[in-house]
Amino acid sequence: MRNFVKSPVKSAHFKSIVAASFAFGLFMQAHAAHAVVTVMGQGMAQNCYETALALSLGFPAPDLVYTGSLIDPKPIDVCTLAIANEQLVGHDLAGTYVNRGVLYFLGGDYVTALRDFDQAVATDGTIGESYANRGAALVALHQWAPGLEALSKGLELGSSEPEKSYYNRAIANEELGKVKDAYYDYTKAAELKGDWDAPKVQLTRFTVKRKTGT
Repeated sequence: MRNFVKSPVKSAHFKSIVAASFAFGLFMQAHAAHAVVTVMGQGMAQNCYETALALSLGFPAPDLVYTGSLIDPKPIDVCTLAIANEQLVGHDLAGTYVNRGVLYFLGGDYVTALRDFDQAVATDGTIGESYANRGAALVALHQWAPGLEALSKGLELGSSEPEKSYYNRAIANEELGKVKDAYYDYTKAAELKGDWDAPKVQLTRFTVKRKTGT
């Protein structure tokens, strides 16, 4: 039998919020990555997706597709107008809520981001990234138990780049006192993406001791 013991170093010094990233890559901002959902088409919804993807990867945003009357439209405005005016349904509507939520998340507005991720789940409950991002927002808001549940659901549905969801879930597990589960989730994240240092750093805080006897 093995016993999992954390080092005395404060874990909060190392933690960061990471969600699943889209298959094109991941964006690191204080070790954070965010998921976007592909939306097909040529209008504002597609532009919302492309903008969320570019900013998530750390690239400049593309030119905005915009036909409204705002003097200085922001990327979030394009997403909002797409939701209001482009008659999106199903996957594309849910994906646009996810992509707008990513933009709110990137701006540090986790509460509003969570609302968009919730709306995405309500619109189409089959998209793993909706739950992965919802879990990341909940963990960012220190809502550990619901965050863990959402991340597990995202993994069940097959969210892209699952190592990020395992990493987030490890944080939630650790905060809930589930040290063994946290250790295994950090380990899984490290196994899934061997060139990613963040989970490896977390694992240095754990010592695995084998119990002797019965």
